[in-house]
This record gives sequence, structure tokens and C-alpha cells, in this order.
Amino acid sequence: MPFRAVLNQLNAWKGSCFHALVRFQNVFAAWNPRGDRFWTTVAGDSGSGFRDPTNLTRWTKSFLYAHLALVLSRLCFSAVEQAGASLELPSPIRVISIALQLLVFYGNCVLVPVWTRRANHNARQLGACGMTFTPGWAAGWYFLPPGLLWKPYKVMTEIWRASVDPTDWEGQRGSPLFGWWWALWLAATWGELLVYGVATLMLEPGDAQTVDGAVGLAGRMLHVPLTLFLLTIISKIHRLQVGHYDGDRS
Repeated sequence: MPFRAVLNQLNAWKGSCFHALVRFQNVFAAWNPRGDRFWTTVAGDSGSGFRDPTNLTRWTKSFLYAHLALVLSRLCFSAVEQAGASLELPSPIRVISIALQLLVFYGNCVLVPVWTRRANHNARQLGACGMTFTPGWAAGWYFLPPGLLWKPYKVMTEIWRASVDPTDWEGQRGSPLFGWWWALWLAATWGELLVYGVATLMLEPGDAQTVDGAVGLAGRMLHVPLTLFLLTIISKIHRLQVGHYDGDRS
């Protein structure tokens, strides 16, 4: 597939995910079977006031840990194959594995932006005034090119600063965690796509396939520290915001 076609297809997918996220709040706010707290936790941040992020943070971290486990399992399978061993899984196991990967992937595509929106909302409720990004755009920039290449980094950095000291957030500094997290994300996603596109255009099909396999393996390896950095960021922001909220109430 030509490189431009790959980019166009990816951009179309990003746009569809963004529209799905925009509709997500209204759909699940209206459909709340048996008053399930999960749906009310994930559905939107309408209204004012600090919204307890504990359940949403727990779900988001759980899906990220699931992603980490899947990446590590794929790396183990790759290591076994590189050692020359033949590893054939039964068809039902392969189907379950693919379904699980899709569930975790799309779950993270929804939960991470929704968590970011909640964190932005709560930072404002804690007293952070004049923030650049609204809660809606804090989530939306994960999907809209070309801003998705740098805007989520700025969104999360702003949330971090507002969580450290909501009343003087502009005077706070960011954390090196965000630079590492975003550099790894760019390398693991867009870097992999770029190398694959160049290899497809410049190399013979056999050589391009070899490069694609090596780049895919490198991308999976990068996802390990990438996910760990994101888990650390989410945990730290959660603790900061809940700490401020509990301190204000006491």
C-alpha cells in the first residue's frame, strides 16, 4: 500500500474515532443499565464540581496494564520464534487472542482521552484558571491531525502543572516524564509507520517485509516503557488532584 494511502487511511480512522468519542458521552449517559456505576463513571463530565476520578482511573490503568501484558506476551512469542521453535496456536485461541487485543486497543482509545478530559475538568474545579485547553479539546486532540502530533503532550503537561498547584499553575514546571512519554509514543507509532512507508517505496518486497518485521518488533519493545510512563503519569496526577480535593474539604 502506498505511503500516502496509509496516511489517508489512518487519518480517516482517527476522525471516525473522534466522532465516536464525541457521541460516547450522550450514548452511555442515556443508556445506563441497572444504574451501573461504570457507565456513569465513564460518561462525560457535564455539570460543575470536582468529579471523583478514582473509578475512571482504575479502569484506565487496568486497560493499560492489559495492553502491557499483551505486548509482553507478543514479545515472548517473537523470542520463541526467533529461537527457531514452531509455535502454532489452535484456531479458537487465536480468535480469542485477536478479540482480546481489539478490546484492549479500543478500550484504551476511549479510556485514555476520557480520563484526560476528566483530569482537565477536575483541575479547573480545583481552582486552575486560564487553562489553554478545554476538557473537550483535551480529549479531542488525541484524534485530530496534525495536532495529535504535539497537542496531547501540551494538554497533559498543562494538566500536570495545574494539578501540582491549581492556584499558581502557570508558575509550575513540567516533568521529564512527559517528554519521555511523548517521544516514545511518536517513535512507537508514527516512527514505525514512517519507516514502513519508506521501506515499501524504496526496497524490494522481500526486503521491505524484513524491515517491517524488525520495525514491528522494535515498536512493541518501545510500548513497554511507553505504557509504564503513561501509567506513572496517570497515577501521579490522580494522587495530586485527589490530595488537593481532600485537603480543601478538611
